[in-house]
Amino acid sequence: MNKEMIKEIVEQHYQLKLDTNTRKREYVEARSIYYKLLRDKTRLPLSHIGETLNKDHSTVLHSLRNLKDWLEYDRQIKTDYNTILERIDYAISVNPDEFYSAESLEGFYEKQYKVLKQKYNFLKTVLKKYEPNRIENFD
Repeated sequence: MNKEMIKEIVEQHYQLKLDTNTRKREYVEARSIYYKLLRDKTRLPLSHIGETLNKDHSTVLHSLRNLKDWLEYDRQIKTDYNTILERIDYAISVNPDEFYSAESLEGFYEKQYKVLKQKYNFLKTVLKKYEPNRIENFD
């Protein structure tokens, strides 16, 4: 819920869709603000933040670094960021239980667990093939 709420607030403020694939300045600025808000409010890893808009973690990192400079020198972006931040803080204060649900983190860690389990099983089969005596110690 929290990712969707932040996305919706940013899209309403800028009156655009964040997942539109374009390099126009207004879209880049809006996505940068969205990334920063997700990073600050949810503490999600960069890869997970990028997945919300089908972007890579390096894109998110680059965007966050650019936004840091923009917030320092561009008054309009700073005003937009503060306005959106106030709206999000108000939404959180109205319904904190819905915003801070553990459901999103559980889903993230469940996905990570599945990936790690697949890697473990793959490595186990490789080990079984090349060193069958060592595999007995893993089970």
